[in-house]
Amino acid sequence: MGLELHNFYWDQERLVQVETQPHHVAGLLANIRESLADSDAEWEDIYSAYYECPEDGTTTFYEAESATAGKPGIWTYMVYECAPGEETVLTNADIDTYQPVLALRALAGQA
Repeated sequence: MGLELHNFYWDQERLVQVETQPHHVAGLLANIRESLADSDAEWEDIYSAYYECPEDGTTTFYEAESATAGKPGIWTYMVYECAPGEETVLTNADIDTYQPVLALRALAGQA
């Protein structure tokens, strides 16, 4: 049975949380800027975004303070295929998920 995480349904995949790197934050910012350019939205209207990095096999998620799915932060996961019914998320409590948000805001000029 699949699982739901960050507004996505994951089927036959295992997610292992890793430290968010600067290129993940830059990728998120590029996706957010593209969304803003294609709409009338403002930065405050962006409550979630994601960035897939094929070079390192990660997916990075952003949730703003206005998101209803959980607390604000940025999470990066290595994504691995797995057998049906073995989907799981392995998190690391030592990883600060809010610090990358501050980096994202600084890059966006919101700090």
